[in-house]
Amino acid sequence: MLGDLRIIEIGEGMAVQVAGLMLCELGADVLKIERPGGDSARGTAPFANWNRGKRSLLLDLDTVAGRATLSERLANADVLLHQFTPARARALGLDDASLAAVNSRLVTCGITGSPYNHPDVERSDDELLVAARIGAMYENDGHRAGPIVYRYQQGSWAAAHLAAAGILARLVTRLHSGTGGGAHTSLFQGFMSTLPLVWARNSQGPMPNPPVYPLAARPIAMQLFQCQGGDWLQIMDPSQQFDHASLPTMWEVMAEGVEIDTPEGLVEAFKRRPLENWLADLRAADIAVEPAYPMGEVLRHPEVVANQYVVEVEDPELGKTRQPNVPFHTDADLPQGRPAPRPGEGGERDWIAPLAATSEGSSPEEILEGVRVLDFGMFLAGPMGPSMMGDMGANVIKVEALTGDRIRFMHRYYQAAARSKRSIALDLTRPEAQPILERLIQWAEVVHHNMRFKGAAKLGLSEAGIRKYNPDVIFNYVSAYGQKGERGNWPGYDSIFNAIAGWEFENAGEGNRPVFNRPGTMDVTSAQSCLVEIMASLYAKRAGGKGHTTQTSLLGIAAFTQGERLIGPDGELSETYHLFSDQTGFSPYHRIFECADGNWIAVAAHKQEQRSALHSIFGADAEGFAQSAKTRNSGELLTAMEAARVPCDIVNFENAMHRFFDDPLNRELGLISVLPQPVYGVVEQLGAFWYFGDTPIIFKRCCPDIGEHSVEILQEIGYSDVEIAEFREQKIVG
Repeated sequence: MLGDLRIIEIGEGMAVQVAGLMLCELGADVLKIERPGGDSARGTAPFANWNRGKRSLLLDLDTVAGRATLSERLANADVLLHQFTPARARALGLDDASLAAVNSRLVTCGITGSPYNHPDVERSDDELLVAARIGAMYENDGHRAGPIVYRYQQGSWAAAHLAAAGILARLVTRLHSGTGGGAHTSLFQGFMSTLPLVWARNSQGPMPNPPVYPLAARPIAMQLFQCQGGDWLQIMDPSQQFDHASLPTMWEVMAEGVEIDTPEGLVEAFKRRPLENWLADLRAADIAVEPAYPMGEVLRHPEVVANQYVVEVEDPELGKTRQPNVPFHTDADLPQGRPAPRPGEGGERDWIAPLAATSEGSSPEEILEGVRVLDFGMFLAGPMGPSMMGDMGANVIKVEALTGDRIRFMHRYYQAAARSKRSIALDLTRPEAQPILERLIQWAEVVHHNMRFKGAAKLGLSEAGIRKYNPDVIFNYVSAYGQKGERGNWPGYDSIFNAIAGWEFENAGEGNRPVFNRPGTMDVTSAQSCLVEIMASLYAKRAGGKGHTTQTSLLGIAAFTQGERLIGPDGELSETYHLFSDQTGFSPYHRIFECADGNWIAVAAHKQEQRSALHSIFGADAEGFAQSAKTRNSGELLTAMEAARVPCDIVNFENAMHRFFDDPLNRELGLISVLPQPVYGVVEQLGAFWYFGDTPIIFKRCCPDIGEHSVEILQEIGYSDVEIAEFREQKIVG
């Protein structure tokens, strides 16, 4: 799909490696630049997982010879993907202006800690510090008061997807303009992209703004129950209207005198019977449900195997392994199962063939200007991807039932998934709607949905049904479990895949009961994966290829996020690190500390000299750091750490959302969108997830009302006012 692309990747951070992996697995030739002696993570599961299929070139970029060799490779490359701050990039001659002089066609993506145009961009890109900086540590459930550290690296996973999507978007623009440019993102913006479900404000409407959370432990159960024997069960019923009393097993429990009308009674009821009983009953009722597994066990799941979300790889250092596969599948012929390279392997091969010719035209005002997307997505895992395309300038039409998208009752969720779209309300169950559907599909360059397969086919939205009207359209869909295996038509939502991936246990801290993940990370990451594969298809088609079919799933994402682990030759899971039981961090040197003034500070001391400095500052051994911090003020400690060059940050947690939206700098930098909406008044949302330099992101549309644009859309596809009036009278269109 991306076989003509030549990408240079520099960096040892998770985000840059995962972004490179996705582009590599989509067919690009990725050359990984490593320090002399190789990447420090070689021999570990993350290195093996995140560097599959790449080539390796060992270079010392602090030498003239190393920089000269890199410059030679960049002259024939399409993309440079790195994790340098702007200052470090300038020092190496890798800033956007210098690179444009070397290769005007080059697309550059720097993944930093804070946004590329933000004053904090030179600060550390450690995930923990970025979470502290943005204020993400009070948005998750925990076992105690105060900020909570999560094990899942939501900033890095999101930033990896944003980077891959931004690069491809810039490459689509290059096909028209002939020139490259920046497509930068950050872990900060990665967090931003995962927080819209809980961070948004509106001036009026049916849903109040999020409250300021009390400084106390948050509830840790949302349809999460312990069963007889100690197993945990995660149910996801978004409307929360399912009658548990309809379950045969629940009849037995109620006959024993258990009252289920209270939360406490329901908790007790589930404890009365084993996990298997509840799973059977709930699945028979078509309720989304899964056990909460330990991290990594999903790689053995039969549906993961059936859908090829795990791949066998003969790794040169680890032997025969089973590794998490990328979460997307396509009808394109793509290489799979290639191992990570040995140090320097393949690096001697230069790109000597001439670059493909591109047109020389004017740059568009928006990155995806002129791209036409038809979105039938509902809830979150599907439609958030097209929404982000709309943010980049694509013309996105949301097709929904006359009653609207079913996520509308969860107002902030709907706002997050429907920004930058227009809405047409259409009753696809009516035969009279089919001619309208035909014209809409013919209009589209991209068609997307996340319906269950049987329901989509009934509405004429199977792949065959769509291609009947537009044979060369780009078609993408998101499912719960994938299209193969026994669960291809089962329902599924974010929380049950957090459970099956092991994140509900991992995020809880060692030895603790699992916790619910509020930001909806599996939904958001699925949507971002959908965005990456759509953008890859769009580039491939506009570069002279065909309109591909691509798909991803929540189960695929659950498996993909296990990249720190693999199944080794002995059949055992590789080891990984875990979160402290008090949810404060991962080691004495990489955690948050409560201070005497009530503030918390975050510290990421990875180098030996930084760790030695911490011992001097705290005046104690590692086990005594936390107690020492409680006797010192946060300002004093931060000053001492910064003087000793120990990466650190104040933890912004209390009232973090309101502080973010009230900060004029965030508005100035486009990190907040402020738009009117017919129901909610003025809506404030997290804004630009990329920095494209010369091509700004312009927010023009808030989430639409049901059928808000039906008339104008019908006019655009050729219907007269008389025909439109008749459609509305017959209640085919709303």
